[in-house]
Amino acid sequence: MSLFLSTVTNKIDKKGRVSVPARFRSNLALRGFETVILFPSIDGDCLNACDMGVMEGLLQKIGGFDPMSAERDDEADVLMAEAIELPIDGDGRIMIPLHMVEEAGFEGECVFVGRGDSFQIWHPEAFKARMQKAKAKAREKRERGGSIGRGDT
Repeated sequence: MSLFLSTVTNKIDKKGRVSVPARFRSNLALRGFETVILFPSIDGDCLNACDMGVMEGLLQKIGGFDPMSAERDDEADVLMAEAIELPIDGDGRIMIPLHMVEEAGFEGECVFVGRGDSFQIWHPEAFKARMQKAKAKAREKRERGGSIGRGDT
């Protein structure tokens, strides 16, 4: 299985064009995809990115809800309504829609962050702050005897 790993900073131009890291493009190709699905995080601090296979898996999870429930509507709206499929051009770039660029606050650079089966795109300073919080929480968990990856709180 190919995983999206590591953190890569790339330049983003005023039109929203940015190179997807080569390793991430290779992972997409290994999975059989030449496009990227983008949708805003529910916190609005970054863009989630995945391939169509991951998106289809999310849709299957939503399909488990009662089709007439408000919960299903909320999940579908959050995951699907703002999602966009973007082709990767011959130079390895995607063109992020300008409203997404503005909402995420990207100016000059953005950070691609591997998350295993998917990745995120962050403003560099926002991701730095996110990592500081995440590391502090992990240290606190370790001090309480918990371990990373077990879901201990």
